[in-house]
Amino acid sequence: MRRRHAWARMVAAALLASTLAGAATAQIVGVPVLQNAFVNPGVTLGANFAASSDALVYAGAVAWVPENEKIQLSGGFGVFDPEEGSGLAAWGARAMIPIRALETRTVGAALFAGVGNLSRGGATETRIPLGASVGYRGMLGGKRAISAYLAPFVDVSRFKHDSVSERKTLFRVSLGVDVAIVNQVGVTLGYEWGARAPEGSPGPAGGLFGVGVSYALRRP
Repeated sequence: MRRRHAWARMVAAALLASTLAGAATAQIVGVPVLQNAFVNPGVTLGANFAASSDALVYAGAVAWVPENEKIQLSGGFGVFDPEEGSGLAAWGARAMIPIRALETRTVGAALFAGVGNLSRGGATETRIPLGASVGYRGMLGGKRAISAYLAPFVDVSRFKHDSVSERKTLFRVSLGVDVAIVNQVGVTLGYEWGARAPEGSPGPAGGLFGVGVSYALRRP
């Protein structure tokens, strides 16, 4: 009986740990929309790297979830480094609400909305993703946890410079995998693809690849 209880506690801890990796994400321009469907109570810190055909992004983020686990708020700041020109400061924020009626120990769903912004010389580009996420989590090799999720969303991007303003709405999808190395440390890999913005228009012009490492300040 004791062995059974110990095994059950280990599984529960590992499943909760599988939410750590993707927790500290924010909607920074140039970073894929990697949103898991599960949450981890408390504060989680993350470091993110993203790459596309025309830019690299280096960023840090923090996520917070209250004890009732009804919402996740995240924010981040980073450097958008285009293929041509100097690096630009970029920031982003996102809110996620789990759908409790659909969440089980292994399957979950959530709704999310975010905003990201970067500017240079009076020109500003803003990205607003609105969508949903469906995720699955389980054990990996008996000691580690893994979580995979799919997030379809609508991406609304806007460019503004003085009196010139242009908006583009695209349908995109992201796929992510979170792996819990230990209870408080996780790694995320993900890719975003879908409709592309025409040349000269705001919005993603191709696929976005992202990788991140996160650390939970306190255990779930």
